[in-house]
Amino acid sequence: MELTYEKYLIERAARGQIPLNASLELLPVCNMNCDMCYVRLSREEMERQGRLRRADEWLALADQMKEAGTLFVLLTGGEPLLYPGFREVYLGLRKMGMILTVNTNGTLLDEGWADFFAQHPPRRMNITLYGADEEAYEKLCHYPGGFEKTIRAIRLLRARNVDVKINGSLVRANEGNIKRIVDIAEKLDAAVNIDTYMYPAVRERHRPFDQQSRLLPEAAAQGRMSFLRAVLPKENYLAAAKEKVTIVSETGAGERTPGEMQCQAGRSSFTVNWQGYMRPCVMLTEPSLSVFSMDFMAAWRQLAEITAQIRLSPECSACRMRRICQNCAACAKLETGRCDGIPEYMCRYTEETLRLSEEAIEAEAGADDREGDGIYEI
Repeated sequence: MELTYEKYLIERAARGQIPLNASLELLPVCNMNCDMCYVRLSREEMERQGRLRRADEWLALADQMKEAGTLFVLLTGGEPLLYPGFREVYLGLRKMGMILTVNTNGTLLDEGWADFFAQHPPRRMNITLYGADEEAYEKLCHYPGGFEKTIRAIRLLRARNVDVKINGSLVRANEGNIKRIVDIAEKLDAAVNIDTYMYPAVRERHRPFDQQSRLLPEAAAQGRMSFLRAVLPKENYLAAAKEKVTIVSETGAGERTPGEMQCQAGRSSFTVNWQGYMRPCVMLTEPSLSVFSMDFMAAWRQLAEITAQIRLSPECSACRMRRICQNCAACAKLETGRCDGIPEYMCRYTEETLRLSEEAIEAEAGADDREGDGIYEI
């Protein structure tokens, strides 16, 4: 894998426990109400749980973050454009030299917002596209008209040369939309990614999203492979499949020892939720420190120390598929209730991914044999 300067910075930050990456969750309120959302609260629910932090409070925290080495900041929610001090926070962070990314559903982004982001460009706008038509938005997001508003937002930003990445979340309501979403992204000149593993998270809502919304693990894995097939040239798709199969075939049984976290959570990255609780990542609610009531560096050091003690299942350390599996502490915790639990859903997801990779290789080999015999499919 090519070592870009950014990857070099991340690796160096992890070695030195420098909080390079931050995610600031400005508010939990959203104008949509998606079935799989684990954050969204109504204003009434939010007010019962706490208050929003003021813009000056976020900027005071950001000043400490800057001194500690934070460079990359993601602004998210809820829907961050609903945060009353968004422009103040955004411009203040830019003035500090932060490199900013914004997560938004796009439905509120009009010409005024597009002009603002064109004048003060972020690194990227991440816009979630929940489906390829209005039906998906009505079924999944309970927001009629959302599809057209989102498409309009992407067009407005791209017309002003603002970088856009389209993100998707695959569930039952939009299972058949993968190729259409990829085609839309191509027509709008935007990067695209579709997440097919949905964490059964609760977070602020204190209940998992409707379990019937989540695909069975085999269907989710098939969705992931379908997405890769849609975005990659055929030779690259096959190369990726072969790499997975090769990795597993070359991986022997590991030692049954508790596994350590391999991601950057608590090593070079952190998140702060709307109430001011600092956590290793957006999916974990523990460890959690009230960063607005203590010194930032003291909170970061404590968070990093606690996170470093988290261990994963010894069984996962010994599994032959461990090098292609997406299991992490958050996945295990949310699937099983324990960071060292064995998440059956992810086991099945990974097994199906491997099976589909083997199937793709066999199909290609069969096609080559037919061509060698002078037989061609029409």
